[in-house]
Amino acid sequence: MRDERDIRPLGQTLGSAALGLGLGLGILGIGFLVSRMALPDGSIVAASTGAPSPTPVATTPPAPTRVTPAPTTAPPAMPTPTPAPTADPMVVTAYSGQGIQLAALTIPAGYTVTSPIGGTVSIDVYQYIGGEIRTGANAAGEPSFPYIFVRSASREIKLRPAAIDRDIQLLVKDGDTNAAGAPLFKTITTAPSSWAAFYDRGVTAQVMVSVTARPSGVEVDPVPVFKK
Repeated sequence: MRDERDIRPLGQTLGSAALGLGLGLGILGIGFLVSRMALPDGSIVAASTGAPSPTPVATTPPAPTRVTPAPTTAPPAMPTPTPAPTADPMVVTAYSGQGIQLAALTIPAGYTVTSPIGGTVSIDVYQYIGGEIRTGANAAGEPSFPYIFVRSASREIKLRPAAIDRDIQLLVKDGDTNAAGAPLFKTITTAPSSWAAFYDRGVTAQVMVSVTARPSGVEVDPVPVFKK
């Protein structure tokens, strides 16, 4: 038989072991509760292993790339082309007949003839009746041809266009004083000068012009007066 002294120590030993196990479990439980309260998101830390919880790493988003637009350079302004002046359609050629020097002016319909000099205007009107050149006849049905004079202190210009109201429109009247460049008449058709009816059927120019010096009456070459 076992002695009672042997039984007591064994019971005491078992009681001590149970107490130590209970204390250990209590400590683990308290550690578990403390870890639960320390974590804000309520995650469980493996307290039983004693491993430290990983420290969360804050991730900073990359700063946005700022793109600076390239400066735009305006294209250089193109120079505005200057329109070329319209060429004068008048053609001036030398002509001689009846013993005088003339300038034959070939111009289109709708052309305005201007005076190359300033001066006083006088107008004589002629008709060609029965093969004769008459002034002041005013015969019905016959064309009337004007001779237009422009007189300055130094020159006299005599222009012989085609028939009044049929082929030309007078823009001045007898006795007017005109400046250089002022309009004298405007062509309606391309009919030839009265010179064709009076002297030379071969003339096709719309105006025949002569120039004389004043007061001497000496002829002056009329071509340079109208050449531009």
